Amino acid sequence: MQPTLKPAVQPVKPQAGWPPQTHLGIYIGLLFLLMMLFNLGTSVLPATEDVTYYYEYSRKIMSGLMPYRDFGVEYPPIALLFFLLPWLVLYPAGGLRGEFFESRDAYAVLFHIECFALQVAVLLLAYRLLCKLYPAAAPVSFMSRLIWYTLGSVAISLYLLQRFDIGAAFLLLLGLYWIYDNKPGWAGIALGLGTAAKLYPAVALPLVLLYLWRYRSEGKAALRCLAGFAGAGLLTALPFLLISPDGFLAFLKYHSERGIQIESFYGVIAAAGHYLNFYPASSTVDHVSIGVASPISGLLATFATLLTVGGLLVIYWLAFRKLKPGAILHTDWLIQATALAVIWFILANKVFSPQYMVWLLAFVPFWTGRKQIILLLALILSFVPFPLLAAELFQLDYKPMAVLFIRNSLLVVILFQLWQVSFRQRPKEEC
Repeated sequence: MQPTLKPAVQPVKPQAGWPPQTHLGIYIGLLFLLMMLFNLGTSVLPATEDVTYYYEYSRKIMSGLMPYRDFGVEYPPIALLFFLLPWLVLYPAGGLRGEFFESRDAYAVLFHIECFALQVAVLLLAYRLLCKLYPAAAPVSFMSRLIWYTLGSVAISLYLLQRFDIGAAFLLLLGLYWIYDNKPGWAGIALGLGTAAKLYPAVALPLVLLYLWRYRSEGKAALRCLAGFAGAGLLTALPFLLISPDGFLAFLKYHSERGIQIESFYGVIAAAGHYLNFYPASSTVDHVSIGVASPISGLLATFATLLTVGGLLVIYWLAFRKLKPGAILHTDWLIQATALAVIWFILANKVFSPQYMVWLLAFVPFWTGRKQIILLLALILSFVPFPLLAAELFQLDYKPMAVLFIRNSLLVVILFQLWQVSFRQRPKEEC
């Protein structure tokens, strides 16, 4: 007699308490109050200059100037769409015109609203994806996961509401959602648009293709995903490349020439050598960010590039070996492996801006154990060196550098745990 196989995911009895819609409403309400804090109490938290840059970029475009040709841009094309949205929303009513709408502060309010909307979109998309991954589980059981996303959003609010990184995070999560929804072509388009906004979503593409081709044995689906990715990239980049190839490629050159950013592990290493009197080091303004100038900065920058690429290749090779047809995987393996690749890209890179922490928020609802708490601590610490200890940071004081070392070390712990989940642990379904 054949034994009865149990389903991979056991039904979960509905829990007592508020329904999921009430929980989601409370989380969205907390995020809304946070946005109002930024818009009505700008003196409570320090403002950054990035929104001003976005405002100037969008004003130039609305006045008829062509980006990359008529003025330099340090961002990929889809990033410009996020800058323009505050103008485009009001365009039927005349755009940002008149005495009120001509101000940078009015634009900042609309930009904060845009980031809030994307913030909520990531929350709801994560909820939908959890329901898809674990259809037999009670939706209320996911609420404890989503509160960590909400708390993390509050912790990194200074950068989340004043940068467009949450837009790229949304597009990456949307691509993963469409993979699980069996829409590989749309998934490729979402990943392509995300790459054309912030570049980093490209690290997910090899994992997605291997997942479709090796694990699911769906070669045509992998081709559709690749075609969607390439098509989105070409449609967004080709017009600018044809109009002004030198201007368009300038933003790639801009980032390739960046030195060691002070918040990276390499910045901490350079500062430690300075403390130990191995060599002199000082802070410098490098490509509109704080960098570290030292005799080993060039060597560290080259090493960082090699380590970033080499580490990603190792992850892809391990994924190739793991994703054999018939392999037993965690239900959310692709999400965890993508988070591993993203966090490696952050840690190994020569540039580590604090807004990069926003990239990790989209993965928080899919983590269990201590990873959520560790990331929340890392997000809080990201707020300390800049702007709270900005003066000390410019002086390479040990206090902000120690905070950065702890923050980066916490991310290394999460990196190791994600590697364990992706390539070492035996699958264990849980919701």
